[in-house]
Amino acid sequence: MVRSFFFAIMIVLLLAQGALAGFSSYNNPYSSDSVVAPIQIKDKGIYNLVVAIQFLNEPYDQKVYKSDEYADYIRRIKVEWSGIALSQILSTEEQSINDLVGLKSKIETKVSELADRLKKKYSLDGDVEVVFSLSNFFLLEPNYR
Repeated sequence: MVRSFFFAIMIVLLLAQGALAGFSSYNNPYSSDSVVAPIQIKDKGIYNLVVAIQFLNEPYDQKVYKSDEYADYIRRIKVEWSGIALSQILSTEEQSINDLVGLKSKIETKVSELADRLKKKYSLDGDVEVVFSLSNFFLLEPNYR
């Protein structure tokens, strides 16, 4: 009786460890990051511009990219995009609210150019896709207390 009880406990423990191990290996299909930089708005003053980006870690069209080169490539883009966004924001002069649409387009274009340029560095084909979206692009009024 003690032997069968001990055997049942061992089976439960082994199954429980296997079930919990599945949660620790979950990879989120996308990752996000954000940048905040000051920007001068015409007739309004200085605001903080918040730009957030989401990268899809796996290609959308069901292609399987499991190579280390692709993973390193995506990691590198995730790091370098913020420098591009900051440089575009800080290099702009006084903007109107309507000019922010053009700024967003510039940032998207520069991130796409970065993605294309880095493909060669990581020996990836030109048709390898990078899916990203500037998910947040808004102004915050600074709070001076």
